[in-house]
Amino acid sequence: MTGSTLVLGALLTASPAPTVIPEPVSLHLRGGPSFVFSRTTSLENDGKSAAPAFLKEMLSRSAGISLGGKSRSNRVVFKLVTLGGQLPPNWYSLKVTQHEVLVQYAEETGAFYAVQTLRQLLPKEIDSPIRVSGVQWSVPQVEIEDYPRFQWRGMMLDCSRHFFPVSFIKKTLDNCAMMKLNVFHWHLVDDGGWRLEIKKYPNLTKFGAWRVDTGEVWPGGGWNFGNLQFCGEDGAKKYGGYYTQDQVKDIVRYAAARHITIVPEIEMPGHSLGAVVSYPEIMCENVPPADKPGKSVSNVYCAGSDKAIAFLEEVLSETMQLFPSKFIHIGADEVTKTYWHNCPLCQDRMKKEGLKDENELQSWFVKHFDNFLAQHGRRLVGWDEILEGGLAPGATVMSWRGIDGGIEAAKQGKDVVMSPTSHCYFDYSYQSISTEHVYGWNPVPAALNATEAKHVLGGQYNVWTEWIPTESHCEEMQFPRALAMAEDLWTPPARKDWSDFSRRLAAWLPRLDELGITYMMPVPTVPFTTLFFSGSVQVKCNAPTGLSQTLRYTTDGTVPNSASKAYTGPLTVKKPCTVTFAYVNSHGVAGGVAKVDCRNSLRTELPSLDSGVTVQQYLLTGEPSTIPDLTNMKPTATTVAPLPTEGARPRDAKFAVRWSGYIRIPTAGAYTFSLKSDDGSRLWLGDALVVDNDGPHGAVEKSGTAWLPAGLYPFDVRWFDQGGANSFSVSVAGPGQAKGPIPAKWLFHYSG
Repeated sequence: MTGSTLVLGALLTASPAPTVIPEPVSLHLRGGPSFVFSRTTSLENDGKSAAPAFLKEMLSRSAGISLGGKSRSNRVVFKLVTLGGQLPPNWYSLKVTQHEVLVQYAEETGAFYAVQTLRQLLPKEIDSPIRVSGVQWSVPQVEIEDYPRFQWRGMMLDCSRHFFPVSFIKKTLDNCAMMKLNVFHWHLVDDGGWRLEIKKYPNLTKFGAWRVDTGEVWPGGGWNFGNLQFCGEDGAKKYGGYYTQDQVKDIVRYAAARHITIVPEIEMPGHSLGAVVSYPEIMCENVPPADKPGKSVSNVYCAGSDKAIAFLEEVLSETMQLFPSKFIHIGADEVTKTYWHNCPLCQDRMKKEGLKDENELQSWFVKHFDNFLAQHGRRLVGWDEILEGGLAPGATVMSWRGIDGGIEAAKQGKDVVMSPTSHCYFDYSYQSISTEHVYGWNPVPAALNATEAKHVLGGQYNVWTEWIPTESHCEEMQFPRALAMAEDLWTPPARKDWSDFSRRLAAWLPRLDELGITYMMPVPTVPFTTLFFSGSVQVKCNAPTGLSQTLRYTTDGTVPNSASKAYTGPLTVKKPCTVTFAYVNSHGVAGGVAKVDCRNSLRTELPSLDSGVTVQQYLLTGEPSTIPDLTNMKPTATTVAPLPTEGARPRDAKFAVRWSGYIRIPTAGAYTFSLKSDDGSRLWLGDALVVDNDGPHGAVEKSGTAWLPAGLYPFDVRWFDQGGANSFSVSVAGPGQAKGPIPAKWLFHYSG
């Protein structure tokens, strides 16, 4: 293991290598019998630490062991040490022999982290919510010395776009504690809704916490945020909610017991639609009137209004009473400054303060609240836009638009929290940001020297919830990437090794099952998604080794479960069917699926064929979100073209195009067809959907692979555009054919 002090060799024969995440600073696995917890195990706590309570709760719940025994030869000892104050913050050591578990710590947080490590050394069933029998509750003989690399190890949860209940917030805090994360950045305010009770301003939760449920949802489950309207207690069907001050106090206590600081974010001066519709007098002047109550085109506070400034000071005052965190986040990102440009009050403020433009007005705004928070013993945090127009003296920059903002702030001698979209935005798909990609991140940019690097407090991952409306989806977008991030923020770079992390992660996933945490399981891959055959054919699936889940399959099109057959090798298929593969975890839950559509050969021969494909154009109305059924629509024009190209599109804003005919496959083999379009497109061979790239989206490419005997096949491509870039292309790759446009000599239409 690269850079590791793990002792390998003969000593490992008694126990497997530990699977601790994040990897400790130093870990030595010893030989000999393990320490076994039993009903005689005793507990000694000379430092009166609260941490053993978490260990006792786990052992009592899952193992029925109380740690109330009297044994001197089977004991757990917590010992407070100081060593003259020379130990790193949050330091702990863990020494396990056959007869004793010795935890040494210099401060309470270190003792808590020692318990989290001890928890991971125990069998995964320690995290079961119910009593488990037949398990030996043992820990291998090991010596660990450990402490974190960074002081800010965080995650952000957006509860504005989608509101999550208190129970899920607490579960998320438990998950953070398990990974030794210590900051929970709570995004409580945004355009999606106001989520914090402010007693002085009740309309914030009477109106701003509840948006009208219009049912407008984009494909994939995300809310359509382009047309938000807020409502009061007697409004239409509503979506939303808020946290009462009593609930917040309870959550803050819950987090503190787990050594997690909650940093609230009260977004300002932009992203505040829920607030400005609740109190319109804090908006700028000259904002066009809304067509309905509870709506506004502006989501920005008026920086020239003393009333708006006083409103925010009072909101922050109540916020500080609820959250003891040293840091208060004000957002300050993506502010639409055109409202300030058109507002006489904002222009008067600029003249009075000698500000040359709206960027400097934002800087004035941020500096005002930087000073306000400093007067109350707090520190302001903002997204990296707070650099625009000049950085406030006490501000901490959270760098999200890449790393440049963090570099600039650190070079100015200001503290930084790194959270770039490239590695830390867990609302992005696993295809965009893989677990391995996250693991390769170093929060300290190479452009910083040693002095500047000290201003990097750490980093965090962010879960924005425009597209994440459920708890299970929220967890799935975090795990297993969150475990990789936890190691980025805790473990020294020299101790990190992807192959060893992969080993530990594979052993960790069943623990997530015990905890009831949904995670992204590997998605199987198949050589082809459509398979034309006659007689019989073999269906294959790629099955990586070393995974804790079982690869299973069905042949009736249903999603596999724990009762489905395990895949052990190629399947022989003799009749048309859909073979569906998925990894299934120990609780019978399936991950993403891969399907192979097995079909009888559609090869055909027609006597009257001419070169080119038939092109039909259609005009669309309304707000299409998918390709309509063009077979029941009358085309506005019909022509013949040599290839499916974007040149065939109508020039109107909303349209659809269909290219149909036949494709002659010259050689048997696997052919990959790709569609790149803005918006949706699909490709069929016969009635087999080979590529599905439907839905409203930017220029996105999707592919599908079909195994095709040589011959002639019905060919159909459809594309729609609801207005925008109007881009489209189709390509193919196959035996002797590099990826490129379909050769014109392959395409025909029926002329008889």
